Amino acid sequence: MTFHSNTFLKNCQITALISASALLLVLIFLNLPVIISFILAFFIGLIPFFLFRPISFLYFLFLVTPSLRIISTNEIIFKNDYLAINFNAIINFSILFFGLALLLTKWKEAVLFIKKYKFVALFFAFIALAFLSAAYSVDRNSTLEEIIRITGTFLLLLYGYLTVKDKKTFNFLIFAMLAGAAIPSLAGIFQHINGIGWWDKTIAVYRIQGTFLHPATFSFYLLFLLPVIYALFQNEKNRFKKVAFSGLAAVFIFLIVASLTRGAWVGLLAMIIAFGIFINRKVLIASAAILFLAYLSVPAIQSRVNDVFDPKYNSSFSIRRKIVETTLPAFYNSPVYGYGFGSFSVIHDSYNEEAHTYESLQAHNDYLRVLIELGALGLAIFLSLYFFLYKTIRRELSSTNNPVIKNYLLSLIILWAGVLAVSFGDNVLRTMEVQYLLWVYTGAVLGLKKISSK
Repeated sequence: MTFHSNTFLKNCQITALISASALLLVLIFLNLPVIISFILAFFIGLIPFFLFRPISFLYFLFLVTPSLRIISTNEIIFKNDYLAINFNAIINFSILFFGLALLLTKWKEAVLFIKKYKFVALFFAFIALAFLSAAYSVDRNSTLEEIIRITGTFLLLLYGYLTVKDKKTFNFLIFAMLAGAAIPSLAGIFQHINGIGWWDKTIAVYRIQGTFLHPATFSFYLLFLLPVIYALFQNEKNRFKKVAFSGLAAVFIFLIVASLTRGAWVGLLAMIIAFGIFINRKVLIASAAILFLAYLSVPAIQSRVNDVFDPKYNSSFSIRRKIVETTLPAFYNSPVYGYGFGSFSVIHDSYNEEAHTYESLQAHNDYLRVLIELGALGLAIFLSLYFFLYKTIRRELSSTNNPVIKNYLLSLIILWAGVLAVSFGDNVLRTMEVQYLLWVYTGAVLGLKKISSK
């Protein structure tokens, strides 16, 4: 086979050749549906692109994977008595592989990044403590799994920072983030119109989930894209594009509300408050009026809000409160180092006699989870990470006069205000789709600030 001299066409030919070879092997050795085989083979074919142009892996992560989440857990690619591999596992190991490959080639820049920002050093310290906890963990298999997750998250922060070399790559990365939400959003609209989706037995209704496995994941993903849209809106001078960004934000907010995910509503409220404090206080009054009208006019919103003040026994709010009440005493038996990263499910099952009736044994509260799993030391590092992240953003804001960079940095404050709020009532730390978005965007914005300062 003769490869074309044009670099792009040559890369396409190489991808096609590797994909075809991989497809043949997949069809022969793995008993998978044809569409899953094609997706897997195509991913394998893209590996040379990801290695030689690392930013392309992030493009793939945001453009393609949100639409595949609905099949990522159900379609087992490989399984034996000790191991089961699905698309989630492939993506997580890919992040480790490509992240470490990038780290090896840019280790000096990575070290400078860790030294420059205290929150990055604290993130590294949090991972180190998670690794050490494997020595005393009550659930070492889960600890290993969670270590892989959190290490991948850290590598994505570095990935976002190290691969943004100019404004063009940054802009295309942002485009990939928004474009990747298109199919999930269309699926959510279709589900809303047809009254289908994820059945929530606690409120006896179908909730929209897009192409994600759970309505909460879907709503959080859209929620944390709103600050990105804000920055794009502020930096855009074209009136038509401003209207388009406004429309996109309106669609996302509608889907967030329609998902009936209270955690996302709390996150949206926290973002609005942060926006009012740091950018425009008039927004607080207008937003409060809109939210109050929505409460009065939409019965589903009324029901979900009223449940917080008068919860049913089996409501998600009651269950979350019960989790806190039953598992918090475990902290006093191991207050300093906890029971091992990823071990909350075991502790929950031991301390809550009703836990076996729940759909999930997870904490649904990141602060509680870290306190139980890594003790007071882990929680102190975790909270310090967020504190120094905020200080970093404020410092970077004060050191630039570039309005474009300022808007992106302000969007980070809004974003992380939402994360801090949502983390009180959900498992943000282990929701990898959301973690990808949060840390890649944070790293990319700091990377853009770095190159703009040169």
